[in-house]
Amino acid sequence: PAQFICEAIDQTRGWFYSLMAVGCLVFGRNSYENVVCLGLVVDERGRKMSKHLGNVLEPLPVMEAHGADAIRWFFAASGSPWSTRRIGDAALDEIVRKVLLTYWNTVSFLVLYANAAAAQGQAWGPAQAAEAPPAAGRPLLDRWLLSELHATTQEVTASLEGFDTAGAGRRLASFIDDLSNWYVRRSRRRFWEGPATPDGSSAFATLYESLHVLTRLMAPLTPFLADHVWAVLRGPDDPESVHLASWPAADEALIDARLSAQVAQTRR
Repeated sequence: PAQFICEAIDQTRGWFYSLMAVGCLVFGRNSYENVVCLGLVVDERGRKMSKHLGNVLEPLPVMEAHGADAIRWFFAASGSPWSTRRIGDAALDEIVRKVLLTYWNTVSFLVLYANAAAAQGQAWGPAQAAEAPPAAGRPLLDRWLLSELHATTQEVTASLEGFDTAGAGRRLASFIDDLSNWYVRRSRRRFWEGPATPDGSSAFATLYESLHVLTRLMAPLTPFLADHVWAVLRGPDDPESVHLASWPAADEALIDARLSAQVAQTRR
């Protein structure tokens, strides 16, 4: 049996049922193990796209305007694939603004301050991240972020293994928001101090480790952006492409549910 098949809802009888019926009649078993029935793609007003209505979106101009990764995220991660999907410039703009640019700007923040540290004679890179204090000895905010990072890794892995790309996308978008709008905003002073201080060293290492793992988690959903970022982040022992890197494994020892609940309460 095929491990996974998918087709649009209008092929329920012509594809899903026919395969099942023939497989059961000929071989005595279904011909597929997992199936996703895709909803129809409609315009922003909810109308089915057709040449007659003139509301068809040409794929290449849309990719040139928003990027192929934004469209990939829309289909894979921005909602249930079996639902009818309204696509247009507004929906893609929101993905670029809230997810892709936030991720990009967080990487840019690390690069900016690493370069500033180097200009002051405090060279910092992947090798220096390994010299930072161990996770248990870092400030509370760092321990919280690492806990969220490994919980995210655990949940995204489980979602993708269950063919739930929308669940993986929701968790990744939530972590990107936590990373940028909570961790980085509250750690700016530590980055200004530079990596020479223990506090600054912990901040640099925590942000680098988080982006290194996050980029590998993003790779199946945003392959082009993730590979570009990987070229900036990768260490001397990392493969050239993020798509050749090992999938990250969650470290359960670093997941602190109590700390996560306390920070969530503080934020509320």
